[in-house]
Amino acid sequence: MRLVKPQLDVGLVPSDPDATVAFYRDVMALRQLPSAELGGGLTQHRFAVGGHLLKINAYETPPARERGGIEQAVGMRLLAFLLDDYDALLARLDAHGKRHSALVSNRDAPYRVSFTKDPEGNVLELVGLKKPGGKALRTRLQVGLTVADVERSRAFYGQTLGLPEEPPMQVGGNVGTRYGFTWGESTIKFWCVPGERPVRTGSPADHSGIRLLTMLVEDLSEAEAELRDKGVPIVQERTEIPGVCSLIFFSDPDGNWIELVELNS
Repeated sequence: MRLVKPQLDVGLVPSDPDATVAFYRDVMALRQLPSAELGGGLTQHRFAVGGHLLKINAYETPPARERGGIEQAVGMRLLAFLLDDYDALLARLDAHGKRHSALVSNRDAPYRVSFTKDPEGNVLELVGLKKPGGKALRTRLQVGLTVADVERSRAFYGQTLGLPEEPPMQVGGNVGTRYGFTWGESTIKFWCVPGERPVRTGSPADHSGIRLLTMLVEDLSEAEAELRDKGVPIVQERTEIPGVCSLIFFSDPDGNWIELVELNS
């Protein structure tokens, strides 16, 4: 697929949109962009994260809150932010009474890591860069999935979609091994947690939480034909938003929805 920009965008669906918007604006200190009315009682609040967009989809009737955490369900379960203002962010978390915990890492590592949660309980991995990337670093956001079958997901992202695989990383605990694939300049990473757990994937409006990934492509018809040739399920057929864009959704083996968008010229 030919990408218009190399960074993916991520969509959240909150049960409490006001609290979620306030958290990402005031605590995470992300740059807020104009919101958009998308029809059908849906308002999309947008934040810039390097070259990514973090999209908060506020429905007129929000879904019920569901428990966050990577061990609670199969689906999109974590967002990782690459930060230049790591210490300042931890100070803002403290000032707002938000808990966070540091990951013990090698002192020679070029980063420090802490974990916190947003108001919905979505797990946030905070990666503090010891050597600031500044505006030159546009890749600031990664998405983490809990999958049902690691080898099935590796085959899908690596062989079917043809994405380069990063070296597996041992992270310990119930997660064990973390696998990662690069899509443009973005990273999709995943792991399998032992035991049975519910599957919270499907249409973005079905559940609260981290709900969809978006990539901007040059030619949607070309990308769609490529997916169909590879047997990838198209879960929402081509939709035209006059004067704005055309889009489709396809899904990975666990049912996570991925949006491909061609902007109108």
